[in-house]
Amino acid sequence: MLDNIFLEALAAVIEEGGFDKAALKLNISQSAVSQRIRNFEEQLGRVLVVRSTPPEPTEDGRKLIKHLRTIRLMEHELGDSMGFNPSGEFVTLPVGVNADSLASWFLDALEDFLKEHNVLLDLYVDDENRTHEMLRRGEVVGCVGTGARSVKGCRSDYLATFDYLCLATPDFCERWFKDGFNHETVEKAPAAVFNRKDETQSQMLAKVFPGETVTHPIFYVPSTESFVDIICRELAYGMVPEFQVEDKLKSGQLVEVVPQGRVPVSLYWHSWNVDTELLEGLRRTLIQYFKRRK
Repeated sequence: MLDNIFLEALAAVIEEGGFDKAALKLNISQSAVSQRIRNFEEQLGRVLVVRSTPPEPTEDGRKLIKHLRTIRLMEHELGDSMGFNPSGEFVTLPVGVNADSLASWFLDALEDFLKEHNVLLDLYVDDENRTHEMLRRGEVVGCVGTGARSVKGCRSDYLATFDYLCLATPDFCERWFKDGFNHETVEKAPAAVFNRKDETQSQMLAKVFPGETVTHPIFYVPSTESFVDIICRELAYGMVPEFQVEDKLKSGQLVEVVPQGRVPVSLYWHSWNVDTELLEGLRRTLIQYFKRRK
C-alpha cells in the first residue's frame, strides 16, 4: 500500500517547486519533508525526485503524482456525493493552456463552471503544440492543445479552429513591405515571435515561400498582451489570432500583410480518461462554449 503522507510530500515538493516551500504547505519542517521523500524512495527502491533547482520528478515520481491527483479528484467527488466535504471547500485542478487562449476565451468559457463547483485552477502555460507533454507526464489533468490524437490513457475533443493572421500597422507595411512581401523585404523586416517554441511564424513563411529557407530578424515577446502592443507600436509584424484583434482590424489600426499566409490552428481539449464528474463537467463546458459561438 502507498502511504498518502509520502505521496503528499512528493507532490508538494514538485508542485511548490522546492523542499522549503513544500514544508510551508505541509506545515512541517524542511528536514521532515526530506525524510519522507527518502523513506518513500527507500520503500520503493527507486529515485523519485531529481534534486535540481527546482526539483524535478523522475518518471516513477510523475506516475505517483498522477496517481495522487486521481485519488484527490475521486475523493472530492465522493465527499460531495455523500455530503461530508466541508462547506465551501475548494478542489484544485492543474490544467495546461496556451497563452493566446488564456488571454482571450479560456476564462470566459469556464467562469460559471468554476463558481458553481468551487474549483481552483493551477494553470500551466506553454505553447499549444507542447501542452500535451505536460499531460503525458501527469503534471496536468487536462490541457488545451493542437492535434486530435490523444495521449495514452486520455481522451481528446475538438474545440475550434482559429486563423492566425500576419499583421502589421499600415505605416510599418509602407516602411518595410513597400516593394511587397518577398525574400528581400522579409529578410530585413523585424518579426515578433512569442518564444522559441512558437511555430506560427515559420509555418506562415513555409506557406508563402514553399521549400525555401528564409531568415529574418526576430523580436521575441513572451507575453500575449505585449505581443500585440509591439506590433501596434510598429516595432515588428507578427502572427496573431484573428479573434484577438478584430477591433483593430475593423478600425484599420492593423492590416493583414500577406493573406495567403494565414495559419489555421485547431484546438482540442485533452484530458485524463478518468470517470469523475468534475473532469466530465469541465470537458462538457468547454465543448458547449464553442458550440454556442457558432
